[in-house]
Amino acid sequence: RFLKRYILRSDAHGFVGRVVDLSIVGMHFDTYEELCEYEDAKYVWDVYNALCSVRDRVESLNMVAAMLWPKNLPEDFKHFPVSRYEWLRISVDVFLVRYISVVDCLIILASEVLDTGLPIKSCTLNNLKKTSAPASIISHLDLMIGDQGELRSERNRRVHHGLERAFSSDDQILEMGALFEHRYSTARGENGRPLPVNKLFREGLVELQRDFNAASKLLVRRIDVLYDMLSTAFEERFCERLERRLSEQGGG
Repeated sequence: RFLKRYILRSDAHGFVGRVVDLSIVGMHFDTYEELCEYEDAKYVWDVYNALCSVRDRVESLNMVAAMLWPKNLPEDFKHFPVSRYEWLRISVDVFLVRYISVVDCLIILASEVLDTGLPIKSCTLNNLKKTSAPASIISHLDLMIGDQGELRSERNRRVHHGLERAFSSDDQILEMGALFEHRYSTARGENGRPLPVNKLFREGLVELQRDFNAASKLLVRRIDVLYDMLSTAFEERFCERLERRLSEQGGG
């Protein structure tokens, strides 16, 4: 049986609402160059954009879930763009790449909140460690990378080495049967009976559902803890910039 689907939250934390509310400042400027003349506005806008990347990437995991909990699959896979087996391969590719990249986006967000000055292309955890970033934030990001464990290793094997996972108790039968039904007609075994393609396909989906739910639930909990830390750091830096600008304007 399919597992119960887990829906990820991307904007429930108060930190997200706070940054989004402040980002309205961007509407008062025609260009980014104009906005940069106000350090508090620039800071908010840069953090907001990094936060949007995290939020969108987390939301995209719900798109992955839609692939792992498919509705209205066709009875005839001959007219489907891919075979059932290829559907599993595509689904796991999308899941792994997007799941692993959430932490990469969080590292960029942390860098923006902490105002490290690291360019996005150089924004790795190792480089973040070389800045004055608080040890608590570094440790938590390290923990999140550790959470990814085997899924991160599998992402690397798939992306860099082209190694695939097996999806069912008889992966060869699933791959052959799915390919046959997609290109020709129902595949049959030596006994003349149809191969159990649908059963094996569902096995593969349930395995992916289990990985998805476990990873996603932990990911959301970890993000909430990180947002608690980033919220404090954000308020300190934003208030410093705002007070400095108001003081300069008053002095003028």
